[in-house]
Parts: sequence; C-alpha cells; structure tokens
Amino acid sequence: MKFSLASTILLSLILAVGCAQDADTEGELSVADQARAAEMLSAYESASKEKNWEVAEAHADTLRAAFPSSEFAAKLAPTLDAVRKQADQQRDVRRLRDLWDYQAVAKGKGMQRTATIYSRTPVVEEGELAIQPDAQLVLRDHPEWGRSSYLLFAQSKFQCGPPCRMDISFDGAAVQSFAGKQADSGKGPALFIEDEARFIKQMSDAREVRIQLPKGSGSASSLVFEVSGFDAARYENP
Repeated sequence: MKFSLASTILLSLILAVGCAQDADTEGELSVADQARAAEMLSAYESASKEKNWEVAEAHADTLRAAFPSSEFAAKLAPTLDAVRKQADQQRDVRRLRDLWDYQAVAKGKGMQRTATIYSRTPVVEEGELAIQPDAQLVLRDHPEWGRSSYLLFAQSKFQCGPPCRMDISFDGAAVQSFAGKQADSGKGPALFIEDEARFIKQMSDAREVRIQLPKGSGSASSLVFEVSGFDAARYENP
C-alpha cells in the first residue's frame, strides 16, 4: 500500500499524540510540550509558505490531536480552512493525473507512445466491488502511422453505422459531431475518432469529455472521461 508524504508524517507522530493529549487535558503544557507544540506549528507554517498544502494539513492535524486546547492549536484557526481547501485541490490534481497511463514501445524505426484513460464509473460504497469501466480512450502516436484517437470497448460486440458518427461535448459545451470508424483491435471492438487533431486540441484544454455513442451500438450510450490530468509531453514523440 502506498502512503503520501502527508500520511507518513501523520503516522510517524501517532505514538506521541496519546501522551501529549493527556498532558494537554491536565492543564497548562509543560515546557517540553510547549516546545513540541511550537515545533509542530512552525512546521505547519513552513509547509504552508512552501505551498506544500497536504504536508501542512498533516502537521495541523497532528498539532490539534496532540494539544487541542493549546494556544498553538488556536493559532491555526485563521488559515487552516484555506489550507484544507488547497490540500483537497492538490489531492484532486494528483487523482486526475494518475487516471492516465503512458507507454512507450519500439515500433519499426521509432517509438510508439500511447496515453490511455478509462471512462468514469459510478462511485461505490466502501467494501463494494468496483464497477468495471465501459471503455478506454487511447491516444496513439505511431512513428509511421502518425497520431490517432480511439475507444476500446469492454463488451465483445459493438456496431456503429454506416454512417458512423458520435456526439462529443467538452466541459458541457454544445455537442460537436465527429465521424467514427469501427475497427477490431485484436482484443475487442474499437472506434476511431476520425478528426483526431480537432479532438486532441479541444480535449487538451478540457476537464471532462462526454462521448455520446449512437443508439443501438451495443455499448453504454454515454461515456465520460476526466481528462484534465493529461500530460502531452509524456505522450508525444519528440
């Protein structure tokens, strides 16, 4: 299991918190505990100044757990809500970035690079089985064939057209019609987005892409991809 730096900081101080809580509830802090609380506050302020919001939040949580009624914990109040908001944003940026997978493999005289992301699935309760995505969006930069964008579907059967068209919306804006071309990837049905350049240009500036597939195609009628974590530098051939 992977832990973030913020989680590691919090875990490393867990043992100390129990004893410190007893000291705090008994009244005035000892000189040693005052020094520890001041150190935690200083670490919080330093991390905030460096805009390392998750680490700052972890230091604040540790201080509040160890010395909840101290003057040091009280000094967190003016800034802590803003720090928590920034920490949430940092976590979301990382989540969106981690949705993408990048691969580079040798093909012919060059390297084929791909960037892939799965369609969004409904949130499930803790302990429930995760729902499998309906499709995967693949961006491919091939040294000989050039760039292409296509969907790989989870189900074994898919039918589009003729004519094959799909409606695509970027960040909830008006839908745009894109021509599609059905193919077999060797691992299942695929659907190429014919105007790849137009799609990539708009996707690169978007947070969310919604693809409406033709009725009766055999797949989910609407696919949503949270694309804002896309890193073009990791995808494109130099």
